[in-house]
Amino acid sequence: MIFSKYPAVILLAFCIRVLAPAQDQPQLVLGIIVDQMRYDYLYRYWNDYGDRGFKRLIKEGYIAHDGQYQYAPTFTGPGHASVYTGSSPSVHGIIGNSWYQRSEKKQVNCVGDPNAHTVGAESREGHISPHRLLSTTLGDQMKLATNSRTKVYSISIKNRGAVLPGGHMADGAFWYDNSNGKFITSDYYMQTPPTWLTAFNDTKLVDEYMDGSWETLLPLAEYEESLPDRKTHEKPFPNTELAQFPYDLRKIGSTKRFGVGHTPYTLLPSTPFGNNILVDLAKVLIDKEAMGTDSIVDLLAISFSSTDYVGHQFGSHSVEVQDIYIRLDRLLGEFLDHLDQSIGLKNTLIFLTADHAAADEPGYAPPAGYFKGAEFEDSLRRHLINSEGLDVIESMVNQQIYFQKNIQLNQTQLEARVRSFALSFPGVHNVISLSDFSSCISDQDICDKIREGIMPVRSGDLYIQLHPGWISESYESGGTTHGSSYNYDTHVPIIFFGWKIHPANDYQRIWIKDITPTISAMLNISRPSGCTGSPIVDLVEGR
Repeated sequence: MIFSKYPAVILLAFCIRVLAPAQDQPQLVLGIIVDQMRYDYLYRYWNDYGDRGFKRLIKEGYIAHDGQYQYAPTFTGPGHASVYTGSSPSVHGIIGNSWYQRSEKKQVNCVGDPNAHTVGAESREGHISPHRLLSTTLGDQMKLATNSRTKVYSISIKNRGAVLPGGHMADGAFWYDNSNGKFITSDYYMQTPPTWLTAFNDTKLVDEYMDGSWETLLPLAEYEESLPDRKTHEKPFPNTELAQFPYDLRKIGSTKRFGVGHTPYTLLPSTPFGNNILVDLAKVLIDKEAMGTDSIVDLLAISFSSTDYVGHQFGSHSVEVQDIYIRLDRLLGEFLDHLDQSIGLKNTLIFLTADHAAADEPGYAPPAGYFKGAEFEDSLRRHLINSEGLDVIESMVNQQIYFQKNIQLNQTQLEARVRSFALSFPGVHNVISLSDFSSCISDQDICDKIREGIMPVRSGDLYIQLHPGWISESYESGGTTHGSSYNYDTHVPIIFFGWKIHPANDYQRIWIKDITPTISAMLNISRPSGCTGSPIVDLVEGR
């Protein structure tokens, strides 16, 4: 035999090398995004958290205390795209949840695709794909590194929360259909839904969750970190008079008033149980798709959307927001225990972050206020018609003004007139030319964030920057929102946990775009095509 002349010890070493994996890797990468999670939520509700969720991630994981978004506007679509591409909207192209597309002469959805069709239901909610995303993602690079043997799945209540993390090459992205309570996909990914997904939808878990009530998990008196229940600046559900616990979900989901109301299906995302059903789905997906069961590392991306729905409706200082985070903490603990039993946390590389944070409600945080955007646009259009003799504004979206391009304009004079008008309008801090940032007189950090958030072919001509704390007038009746370049919108948690992660506190500034290059370095794979972030050195060297 050819091996007979080699000593036994050499043969043993040769066999070990042949049989061992090519490199040491985890079995599963789990990416978790919590929609609209502010960094301070980790500590504001600390005393109400258990030991198996957020506290476990913080105590046993690597936490970046100054995790920041490097661009504005801070919305869901750009946030998810930036986390998984390791870049900014200026590169990956997702400059908002929607924007005005000059070439199409209309406003477009960041994941809308008229050429894609619904799979898994009879509805129109599946005209969705990642075709507007201009960079590969972490999952795409994992696929490329393994000749597509890596399994990549992404799930969320929101379609953009599932599609953008999944990238272009995902095996599947599944999101919630408000019209029927099912998780669906599009024919961009597959022609028929997996049998396990159909079976999951057939269990009608939505009906079970919506057949009860939403009550505080702890006694109401213990929610001292929030303003009193039934406070002002909260939006009640359409079929209720007050934003006050407990919420009879069966009644809210079935009663209509003045022809307007919820169904159990449309109500679910605005309750904590939207998070529950997502974890239910994740457990089934991991089991049925055999995620993390072999030597090829897989990726599962989960985005919890219900925190965003609740935050928008009730505001960042509400009992409702505190309750959903206490419940999410318990849910994360349960899910981590499930992963430990099925795959092993030592074999799972986990990161947790948010797609953006949120503003304080202006009613509680003076000198902030509510920007009357509709009045601003109408008044500005009339002002420019009087001065220019015609309507020179093609569109106004995301605080960006798009000028008509098919008419002769003195751009410098036009911008000066807009600036003069806008600076006299309540809430406007500055008007920034998106083609000449040398004129940006704001703090350099803010100018840089706005620059990283635009792409010439998709963005407008001018950006209307508001004063700190000012938000849209649509929230004057209650709730809060996000989207600015200020710290309350850009400061989010960044936590790494699990495979080869050692406990550490990092107080240096870490950009969101650094997450994916860090994971890529730990996996020894190429970064996404548009990646502009850098690996976190302490994490990579500490493996």
